[in-house]
Amino acid sequence: MLETELTLNKIYNKNTELYQSKNGYRFNSDSMILSWFVNRICSGLGSENSALEIGAGSGIVSIVLKRRGFLPKIDCVEIQESLYEILEKNIESNSLSGEISPFCADFADFAGTKRKKYDLVFVNPPYFAKESGHLSADSEKTLAKHEVAGSLADFFEISKSILRKGGRFIVIFPASRVQFALFSAARSGYTLKNIAFFRENASTKPATFAASFVLGTETALFSLSDTEIFELRSSDGEYSETGMEIMYEKAPVILSETKNL
Repeated sequence: MLETELTLNKIYNKNTELYQSKNGYRFNSDSMILSWFVNRICSGLGSENSALEIGAGSGIVSIVLKRRGFLPKIDCVEIQESLYEILEKNIESNSLSGEISPFCADFADFAGTKRKKYDLVFVNPPYFAKESGHLSADSEKTLAKHEVAGSLADFFEISKSILRKGGRFIVIFPASRVQFALFSAARSGYTLKNIAFFRENASTKPATFAASFVLGTETALFSLSDTEIFELRSSDGEYSETGMEIMYEKAPVILSETKNL
C-alpha cells in the first residue's frame, strides 16, 4: 500500500495524468524524448508486435507512448517496489491496464524466466557510472540514476535472450557517454541503425542522444544520413516545433497537486 506523498501532474495532454513521489525519483524531459523517439522509429509496428520497457519507473515513457498512438502491447519491468506501486497506479488511472502490463522484478531475473520474445526493448537507463557522480541518500534516486542495479552494457547483453533476431533496442543516454554505449552495443552483437542528438538550443552542445540498434544484423545499417540533431527550444527560449511535439499533443497543459495516499 502506498504511504509516500505523491504529486499528480497532467502531462502530454489533458487526458493523461501521472502520480510521482514528491521527494523520490521524478521524471525529466529525457522520458518524453524517449517516448517520442520510440514512436517515431517504430511507427511500423502493429498490435501483433510486443514491446518491453526496462526500468519503467512511474511509467511515463510507456503511458505517453500509448497516448502517441503506439500499437503494440507493452510489458514494463521495474525493480524498485516503491516505484512499481506508483507504476501500477498510473497504469490504472490512465485506463491502460489492457495495454501495459507491469512486473516488479530485477531485469536479469525477469529475462531468465521469460519465454516470450519481444520485437522491441527500450530503456532510459541509469546514466551515472557506479563509481561516479553524487550518490543520493535517497535509494530510489540512487538506483534510478546510478548503475548500481545494472548498466546499459548489462541491459544490452541480457536483452539478447528475449529480443527477436532483427528486433530493436532503443535507448536514451548522455551524449558524453556515446562511446560507451556504442561499444557496449557492438560487443553484444547489435548494429546501430539510427541516432539523434538533442540540445537545448542551437547555441548549446547536445546533452543527450537517443539511438536505435538492431540485434543480430551483419550488414552495416547505419549511415551519416541517419544522424540527426534536434533543438528543444528556439533562440527566444520557447519550445521549438520539435520540442512542442515531444512534450505536448497540442497546447501545453499544466496541472499539479500534492496528495497523501
